[in-house]
This record gives sequence, structure tokens and C-alpha cells, in this order.
Amino acid sequence: MPAFDQQEYRERTARLRQRMAEQDMDAMLVFNEANMNYLTGYDGYSDYVPQLALVSQDEEDPWLILREMDVACATVTSYLPRSRVLGYPERYIGSSQRTPWRPIGDMIRERTKSSHIGVELTAKNFGVKAQTTLAQNLDLSESIDADGLISTLKLLKSPAEIAYMEQAGKIVDRAMRVARLGVAPGARECDVAAAVMHALCTGTPKFPGHASRIYPTMPTGRPATAPHLKWSDASYAMNCQTNFELGAFRHRYCCALSRTVFLGEPSPRSQHLHQAVLEGFLAAFETMRPGITCRDVDRAFRRTFNTRGVRKESRIGYSLGIDWPDGGASLQEDDDTVLRPNMTFHLIIGIWEKDDGYVFSETVRVAEKGAKSLSSMSRDLLVNR
Repeated sequence: MPAFDQQEYRERTARLRQRMAEQDMDAMLVFNEANMNYLTGYDGYSDYVPQLALVSQDEEDPWLILREMDVACATVTSYLPRSRVLGYPERYIGSSQRTPWRPIGDMIRERTKSSHIGVELTAKNFGVKAQTTLAQNLDLSESIDADGLISTLKLLKSPAEIAYMEQAGKIVDRAMRVARLGVAPGARECDVAAAVMHALCTGTPKFPGHASRIYPTMPTGRPATAPHLKWSDASYAMNCQTNFELGAFRHRYCCALSRTVFLGEPSPRSQHLHQAVLEGFLAAFETMRPGITCRDVDRAFRRTFNTRGVRKESRIGYSLGIDWPDGGASLQEDDDTVLRPNMTFHLIIGIWEKDDGYVFSETVRVAEKGAKSLSSMSRDLLVNR
């Protein structure tokens, strides 16, 4: 069952074709699975093998080209009729003598003769061998770099997309409360992780959670200074902190949330970090509104935060949507993207320095007159004693 109605998918493809026309593309090869999902609803999680969507200027609907066994996944999840889902034989999988890119090239050539083809060059499953093999079957002499083209479309969320993200917001709040309550002396980190993942999967009585490739990060230390670590074999002991970064999903649409939880009394430095991070977060949050640029949001944060004596070199946020980051704008000094209503960002103030560790984030929607958080989680210092 597709996550959206047929009209929404077709409107997305129509907007893509308009962008393609502006760059003189007659067709486009979409290899990024999140982008394939955005255009068609296909939900296979199969980008470890060659697959793509083919979008042509003269056709309303895309084609999906998948391995044979994944055709059934597209039949269940995509809005496309079975006739527009093509499968290449399974004998091409796992073979050192045969490559799926040959039959894929044949299928593409049968459906477009143009050399003005846009290509997502940096997609996970499209390496040098794939490019070389396709070039033997297709005329790519005038191919056009299409990286980021769909990401610009995904920046603005539809009401239906916003609704899924709001539902995910309720799920991630619940999961964070479970995380916070689980941190106790003697509790195993793996058991807390299991409880968190259970909460993310079960969701709420109204909205079940959906799958994600991104697992909860929850580094623990005195302080915790690494950003992307999962749980360990250890048990919690007093006077440590855990930096939780969680994402809940509804139909691949994410709502992310981060908090630091202290077990035992936080040090004066940790209390200072919390206050500095919170004030910087609020400065950025209160700046976010239509007409403001990503650069403006970053500068508002820096004006407040940089006086607090804490180092932070990383960006403070990024566009959020399908599969967590959706490849769009970043809240940083060199991004002049203008904020518009229904853009969504993960506003994350993460401190990962040699002697300082802290994380605080919420998913934020740009509304008509300001910013709206998709979380209702407390912004107080979280301490378990």
C-alpha cells in the first residue's frame, strides 16, 4: 500500500520533469533509494544491489528497474502498475562473470534514445564499474550530473509528509522517555537500547513505528565525547552521561530528537554546557521563519553560543525527511538557502570535543510566522539520581 495517493507522487514527478527541462535533460536515472521512494513509494531497502527509477520527459510515470525478487516489493509498496516495474534475472546477482548493469542498460536503452540523460553520480550503488558498464550500452557522452536535483524538491514538505513527521514526533518523544528512565546503576546498555528500539517500533496506540537503517546512538562516558557510537557491552555506573540521538519513522519519514542524560550529579562544567547549548538552540530556533536564510540561523546561534567558552565547529542542523537527512540544505555559515513554510530541519547542537560532550536537538518545521518543534520533550537538564 503506497504511503501517499497517486496524485501526490505524480505531482512530485511533474516538478522533477520541470527541473530536468531547465537543465536540458530528456531522461534521468535515479539511483538513490530514498529518491526512488519519494517518486514512486517503492520501499525495498535493497540498494545493496543495482536498481533505479527511470524518469522520462515524455511519460507521466517513472519506470522502476529492480532485481527480479524485488519486483514483488514494488508491487506492494509503489503506486505504479505492474507493467512499469521491470526485473532483471536473479542469475546476475552475486556473479563474478555477469553484472546486472548490462540488462539494466538494455532496459534503459529500449525506453530512451537520448544522450541528454541526468545521472545521480554519487549514489551508493553506482560506482565506477556501474558507470563503465552502462556507458557500453548507453550514449552517456552528454550525460548531466543530477546529484542533488531531487533533494531540492524534497526540501518543501506536503501536508501529508508533515503529518507523518508529526506522528513520528510523538513516537520519538515516547522513545526518549524510555531511554531516560532506563539509565540506572547496573542496567546494561544493550537492554536500554532494546527498550528504545521496541518503543520506536511499536510507536503509539494510534501510530506504529516503521523501519530505519539508522540505529539509536547512545555513547556513554565521563563525559561522552564521540558522536555516533551505539551501545556497548557495559552496564551503567554512577557519574556518567549518555548522549541519546534517536529517530522515529513513519513510512520512512523521520523525526529526530537528542538529549543528554546524566546518571548522578552533573559537574559544574556539564551544567554550563547545558545552559550554553540551550541558549544557542533557542537563539537559532527563534530566528527560523520564512525569508531567513540558513546562514542567518547559524549566525544567530553563533552570536549567542560563541560567548560561552565552548568550542563547536560542526553545523547546527540539516534538512530532514526520508531516511533522516534528505540531502537538502544545511544550517551553516555558507548556505544561503532561504527558509520557506513546511521546510523541516533537524536542529542539533552537538558538542563532541576532547573534554566536552553534550547533545541537544529537536526536529523543527518552518511555519508561516516562525518555527514549530515536533517534540514536546522537556528541555530541562536531565538527571537521574
